Amino acid sequence: MPIYKTIQDIKNNKLFTGIKDSVLTSFFDQKEIREAKEGEIIYKTGDQSNALYLVIKGDIRVKFSSNNYVSNRIFNDFFGEKELIDETRRISSAVAFSKLTYYRLDKAVFKNIVAKYPTIGNNLKKYGELKLPDVNIDLERKFDIVDRKKPISFKAFSSAGNSLKDEKPEAYSPPAVVTQQILPDLESLDEVLPEEEIVMEENVQSNDQEKLKKELLEDPSDYKNWHIEESKTSLNTAVVEKKKPSKMSDEILAESKSEKNIQTIPVETGINREVVRKIFAGIDRIYSSISIGELVINAKRAVKDLINAEGVDLVLIDEKLSSIQRITGEIDKTKQEQYPLTEGLTGSCALQKKILNFERPTEDSRFNAKIDQPGSARLKRIVYFPVVSDNGETIAVIQFARENKKFTEDDISNLAMMSKQIETAIERTKLLEVLIKEEKQNSGNRLRELITDEIKVPLTIINNYTEILSAKKLPTEADDIIRMLQKQAHSVEDISETLFISLIDELKPRGSNIHFNEFIDDILELLSEYCEARDVKLFKKIGVSAIVNIDRAKFYTGIFQLIKASCDDCRKGGKIYFGTEFSEGSITISIQNEGKGSLTEPEGDLQEYYYSGKNFKEDDMKLLLAKKLIHYHSGQLNLESIKGNGSTFRILLPVVQSENKDN
Repeated sequence: MPIYKTIQDIKNNKLFTGIKDSVLTSFFDQKEIREAKEGEIIYKTGDQSNALYLVIKGDIRVKFSSNNYVSNRIFNDFFGEKELIDETRRISSAVAFSKLTYYRLDKAVFKNIVAKYPTIGNNLKKYGELKLPDVNIDLERKFDIVDRKKPISFKAFSSAGNSLKDEKPEAYSPPAVVTQQILPDLESLDEVLPEEEIVMEENVQSNDQEKLKKELLEDPSDYKNWHIEESKTSLNTAVVEKKKPSKMSDEILAESKSEKNIQTIPVETGINREVVRKIFAGIDRIYSSISIGELVINAKRAVKDLINAEGVDLVLIDEKLSSIQRITGEIDKTKQEQYPLTEGLTGSCALQKKILNFERPTEDSRFNAKIDQPGSARLKRIVYFPVVSDNGETIAVIQFARENKKFTEDDISNLAMMSKQIETAIERTKLLEVLIKEEKQNSGNRLRELITDEIKVPLTIINNYTEILSAKKLPTEADDIIRMLQKQAHSVEDISETLFISLIDELKPRGSNIHFNEFIDDILELLSEYCEARDVKLFKKIGVSAIVNIDRAKFYTGIFQLIKASCDDCRKGGKIYFGTEFSEGSITISIQNEGKGSLTEPEGDLQEYYYSGKNFKEDDMKLLLAKKLIHYHSGQLNLESIKGNGSTFRILLPVVQSENKDN
C-alpha cells in the first residue's frame, strides 16, 4: 500500500532546524518515504553507507558494536550520519524498534545540501552521533548511581527527610522540593521490569539477521535482561537475577555470585514492580499529550492511578506573571481560569516550594475552594505538591485528595519520581504549542497573501469601472448604486483581511480616533443592504455620539458577524433593531432580533476552535470572531437569548472623549 506523505512530514526534523522550506522542496521525493516493521533491519555493520535517514514516526535503535553503545532515535531525529561524514562503511547496525516510517536521504543529495547550507552541518554536530562515547563507560554514571554496590537504587526517595504529618503545614517543614527528586532516566528505571518476550516479525531471512536483531533489541543496558523478585525478609531487599552476561564494571562483577550470578541489593523504599509499571504507564500517558489542556488531563489521570487518589488536579503556575492557571473540562473542550499567585493554599505551596499536607484544609484561612479543592468537597485530606523546574521556579502544583485514608510517605515518594517527568512534559508541550502555532501562522500567512492578491484583481477592475461611471453625468439613483458598489468592494477586502489575521496571527493595535456616529451611519448602509438580501428589515435608533479609538475594518467585521448571526436567528420577514446609547465613559450598542432565540454564546478561543480538527458550527465561528474583534477594541460582548422571542447582543465600547449633544 503506498504511503502518502508530504514535505511537511520531514520539515520539522532536527536536521533542518533553521532551514527554509524552499531547500526541502529542491530535493524532496515522496517515493523516498519508507515503512519498516518492528524488528526489520534498515542496515547492518559492513554495509555500504549510501544514505542518511529521517525518522517520521516510530522508534529506531542504532548499535555501534565496537563501543558497545546503543542510540535510540525517535520522531524528528535522524540516524546513519556518522559513516557518511567519516566516509566509511557501516560501523553500526539499525533496526526498527517499533513500526517505523522514515525518509531516505540519498548520500549524493545529502552531501550536496550540506555543502550548500552550513546550518545543516551545524545541526549534524548538535544533534548527530558524530563522536561516540568512550568504551567501558561507567555504568554508575549511566544509571545515576550513588553507591557503586547498589546498581539499582532509589536512595533519593528514602524515608529520611520525607516524613509527613497530617496536622498543620506549619508543624511540618519538609525540605524544599528540588529537581533531584526525580525518576531516574527511563532506560535505567526500565532495569526493574521483568523479562518480557520480544515478538519479532516473520521476515527474517538469515541466522545472521536474527542474531543482529537479538543483539540490538537485547542490549545489556536494556531492562529486559534483568529480573527482580521482592524478598520476603524483614530487610525489604530485592534479588536481582542476571539473565544474560553483559559488560559490567569489575567491581560490580566481583560482587556477583559465581554459581548463579545473583546479587542481593537493598531497595530502600520498598518500590515494587506494580508501582514501576504505574509510573511507566503514567509517563507514557503524559508524554502522549500535544497540548497543555490534554497534558493536564492526562497528568491528573496518571497521578490518580499511581497513588490511588480520589481527586487530583494539576494547576499551572507562572511565577513571572505571578498567576495561577487552572484548566478544567475534557480534552476536546477545556476552559482556563486565571487567579493571582497569592491566592489560596495552592499559591502558598507554589511560593514556599514545599509540600503542604492537610487533614482539613477548609479550616485554614488561606483556603480558596475555587483553586484548592481537587474533586468533591467531601474529600477532606488534601496534599499540595509543588513541581519545581531546574532553575528553581515552581511551574505547577499537584493537588491530590482522599476522603478518609491518609497519604503515606511512599505515596509522596512515588509521586516525586513522576513529578520530574511532569515538569519535562510541561516544558516540552509548551514548546510544541509554540512551534505548532508558528507553523500555522507561517502557512496561514502564505495562504492569506495568495488569496488576498487574487481578490484584489477583480476588486481593482470593479473600482476602475465604477470610477469611469462616476465621471459621467448619470441620474442620482445611478450614482447611489455606483457608490454602494464601491463600498461593497472595499468591504470585501476589509472582511477577508480581518478574518485571515484573526485566524492565523495576533491582532496588533492599529486604531484611530473617529466620530462614532459617523462610522455607524457609514456601516449601517452596508448592513441594511445585507439584511434586505436576507429578507430581514433593519431598524436603527442612534443616540449621542462620542470619540472612539477603533480600527474601522476590524470593528465593522465584528458588527457584521453579529448581524449575520441575528439574520440566521430571524424568521423570514423578521426584524432587527440596531440601537446605540451613550453613558459616561462608554457607548452601548444593542442588536436585537425578533426570532427563534436559538443563539448561544460559545466558549474558548477562535484559533483553538478553528484548528481543533472537529466540525465547527457556523454560528459559533461568527460569534467567536465577533467576540475576539470586540475584545481587541477593549470592548465587552454579551448575549441574551429567549426561546421563541429572539436574541439580543450588547456591546460595551469605551470612549476616548465625549461630544456635546448639539454636535
